[in-house]
Amino acid sequence: MRAAFRVDWNTRQVTCPEGRTSTGWYPVTQHGHDAIVIAFAGTDCRPCPSRERCTSAARGTRMLTLRPREVHEHVAAAHAEQATDAWQAMYALRAGVEGTINQALDITGLRRARYRGLPKVTLQHAFSATAINIIRLDAHWTSRQPDQDRKPRTSRLSRLAYQLTA
Repeated sequence: MRAAFRVDWNTRQVTCPEGRTSTGWYPVTQHGHDAIVIAFAGTDCRPCPSRERCTSAARGTRMLTLRPREVHEHVAAAHAEQATDAWQAMYALRAGVEGTINQALDITGLRRARYRGLPKVTLQHAFSATAINIIRLDAHWTSRQPDQDRKPRTSRLSRLAYQLTA
């Protein structure tokens, strides 16, 4: 619902979806990061018909926290870009890679090394990658049926490589 609020950075005011204007603009530091807390008047929020969708505060007034202008605009632009078909297609390419990484973490426990020292950790990673490949080959070979009419299965990695070159 935060995206429904209109921010006027020059006058330091925010307008809610119902057209009410904020009463306070307070630059603060939260958890070591700069932020801006915007307050709305209780006389505007309490009788508002959209209050239930807007705030869950017991006092019935809306408090809105924003990041500094540059960060806020960058995040808003990123959210707008994520809604495009091109971004969705590019993000779908990551699914194969993310799945491989997740499988490696789940099966081999790659998040933490069992040994100390770069040579031993490198060897552990090589063995883990080999184990993942064997598991995937086994799944590929055992799921294939002897039908000669069927098209051969393509792996996610092959589809990813094809999509990247297209």
